[in-house]
Amino acid sequence: MTVLLEVRHRIKPITNTAFDLFVDFYADTVVPAMDRHGIDLIGAWKLTGGEMGWDISIQRYDSMAHAEECLASLGQDQALWSAVETLRGEVEIEEVTKFANTVSYGTAERLNAALGSSDPTQPRQYMLAVLQTAGGGLLPAIDTIGGLADTMESAGALQLVTAYASRIGRSGELTDLWIMPAGAQGMLDYRAGDPLKDIIGPLREHAPEESITFLNPLPYSKLQ
Repeated sequence: MTVLLEVRHRIKPITNTAFDLFVDFYADTVVPAMDRHGIDLIGAWKLTGGEMGWDISIQRYDSMAHAEECLASLGQDQALWSAVETLRGEVEIEEVTKFANTVSYGTAERLNAALGSSDPTQPRQYMLAVLQTAGGGLLPAIDTIGGLADTMESAGALQLVTAYASRIGRSGELTDLWIMPAGAQGMLDYRAGDPLKDIIGPLREHAPEESITFLNPLPYSKLQ
């Protein structure tokens, strides 16, 4: 089963100068180190909404054993960690990690389609939806969102990239990564009515809490 590692960083001070310094360092130093140690960094974005100064990236592994092997190897890269310590002398970096398993509707075909259509000259708008399921509600929520993904894709409204449930972290948390073909504007406008009530209504019985964040690809992201 595919294992994903979600990594979030918060960079302080909360300035474009500090964030740009971090992005340049990641592109020039961290990404090449990941490549050396067999780590598949599929995407990296700057978060828009909520607390400022955050990025998020997603790494893909064949299994938990594969993740442990690659990360252990990365941990022995003295040149990398020496460079990281130098960077920490200029900016403050908070890191939050989460291991997750892909779920049934977050198929390899959907992810590969998103990767295959990625164009660095035309970066797309992404959206991250994080749902907290009620007790026993994870599997029903997965079934319901699978239908929602099919509906949104057939209408050309959203394209699902991947979806995963926390393996190590908050129990019952489900995350969906979407491409927004028309950008974020449609999500920002208020429209009365609920055309998806037959799907969203039942979903809320199983996943009563949800937060949405917009994502913008960073230069070294494979998903653009």
